[in-house]
Amino acid sequence: MSSVIGFDKFGIEKKFADLDGGISLFQDDLNSGFGETDEKHGFQSIPGVKIMRKTFSFNKIKLKPDQEVTIFVFLPKLNPEYGSHEGVGRCSSGSGLSIKLRGSNHPTASDKPNSAKCYIFHFEFEGGKCNNFQKEYPHPRYSKFDLEEENEFPNWIGKVMGFKVATINTENKKGVKFWAWFDPSDKIVDGELKTDNNWLLRYKGLDSGQFGTNKNHTKTKGPFLDCFGKLIEFRMDNADKNTKAFCASAREIKPI
Repeated sequence: MSSVIGFDKFGIEKKFADLDGGISLFQDDLNSGFGETDEKHGFQSIPGVKIMRKTFSFNKIKLKPDQEVTIFVFLPKLNPEYGSHEGVGRCSSGSGLSIKLRGSNHPTASDKPNSAKCYIFHFEFEGGKCNNFQKEYPHPRYSKFDLEEENEFPNWIGKVMGFKVATINTENKKGVKFWAWFDPSDKIVDGELKTDNNWLLRYKGLDSGQFGTNKNHTKTKGPFLDCFGKLIEFRMDNADKNTKAFCASAREIKPI
């Protein structure tokens, strides 16, 4: 993966080749189902606390499970609720960008069997590796892990940052290979993204059943081999309302 595979329609480097005849979703395509919300949200684990949640998502077309997903985010600042409540802040709830792949919607009710079942690639606002890889099933039952980083993820408050993640099933269909990268070379010029495509590998791994548990209503033990629904989500609690997304894409890719 040292050589460049190619570039997407936005000029963003691809890490994996497109699947022959596969689907590619782009932020500026009206048929892609890309959307944005900024809504008040509470936490089951923190009664009485409400924060604002900024969410970007593709939620119209179900992709095959082998996929590469990219987004660039300008985060001007955080809302004052960040760090103002016990359990809300760094390495806790509402503390970063969570990219959710292979999953379904997240209903208000808990423990619905058709909810979530997703991989989560988490990027803390203040940087660091805490909770950087997660699995969720059903909603809101999480298993969270601190994976060692090949390149340390930095504080990105007030900056533009590129994020890219990928999942590919193993050839024997018994595990899921995954990757996470970030690109700190970005800037906004006259309202448009400019990037040097300086993608740094954060971590990579293989889920063969060692991540998660099947205890206490949580069912995250086995690898998530299929896409449970149409949802590809980029979730940020406590992000300022003027947080912007650029060049978001989700592509079906060739297995390796």
